[in-house]
Amino acid sequence: MEGILFPHGVPEGRESLSAYRSRGGYEALGKALQASPEELIKIVSDADLRGRGGGGFPTGKKEQFTREAPEQPRYLVVNGGEDEPGSKKDRVLLENLPHLVLEGAILGAYAIGATKIYLYINAQYDAATQSINDAIAEAQNAGYLGKNILGRGFDLDIEVTAAPHNYVAGEDTAVIEVIEGKKAWPRQKPPFPVTVGLFGKPTLVNNVETLANVAPIVLRGADWYRKFGTAESSGTMIFSLNDDVNRPGVYELPFGMPLRYLIEECGGGMKSGKKIKAIMPAAPSSAFLSADKIDTPLDPNSMRDAGSALGCGVVRLIPQGSCIGGEVL
Repeated sequence: MEGILFPHGVPEGRESLSAYRSRGGYEALGKALQASPEELIKIVSDADLRGRGGGGFPTGKKEQFTREAPEQPRYLVVNGGEDEPGSKKDRVLLENLPHLVLEGAILGAYAIGATKIYLYINAQYDAATQSINDAIAEAQNAGYLGKNILGRGFDLDIEVTAAPHNYVAGEDTAVIEVIEGKKAWPRQKPPFPVTVGLFGKPTLVNNVETLANVAPIVLRGADWYRKFGTAESSGTMIFSLNDDVNRPGVYELPFGMPLRYLIEECGGGMKSGKKIKAIMPAAPSSAFLSADKIDTPLDPNSMRDAGSALGCGVVRLIPQGSCIGGEVL
């Protein structure tokens, strides 16, 4: 099935700069720098890209709010803390497609007028950290980062920060606290990071997967992007399946595909032929669905109507006979 981030399936090994450029890499950046930041924000808004970290807030609105904040400087934070138990999509993107993530972050920084990017990466992700550091060096040498990017007068610095591996450390204000050298405790909202964020300045915090969508949108257009998914939820999403199924891994599907397709066609069904008793579409931050709701479409509205949530796409299956809370299901 055709994807946006994985058009040829999940890649094996890190994609180099030359390989990325051979399929149009950094062409979106060149295109964007010939337009205004406002035009770039409009493209992202028209595509209706929404956050893939669980909140689902419109990315274009966050960009607009940050750009309109009067304080300077502004910052962009790439949230790769990935502390949700069972989630591995951000790790896969950072390890295998670092330039896709990096180009999206640079585009986001240009859109909001940021002078610096902070890459916040799970401290346990050694391979992902090495991959993105290598990509940063390649991008700097090629003129995509640093001073006067592509000769357009756009200067941008970047820094990698290790994220502590605990659940709350991925919340956007907790991310900011860690980068500032503090404990990973969420701040009270409001104010929101778009107005008072890192070091008290306007800050755009985006999930890794969210930013990985930006370059394809800018390169191919909002109308192309909206061909994927549903009228209410455009694009695709990466779902994580773990050892409950015969083929665990990450799978990119258009919004609106049935949950059954993910479990049976992608994951190969439950291990040992066990029957499903319940499904957690966004474990552990979602309500249980009964097995008879296995055909619920994978999109936020449908999951909400079914009484659960999509979250960041970690799907957990509970087989019959499992013991939860002292009760055998």
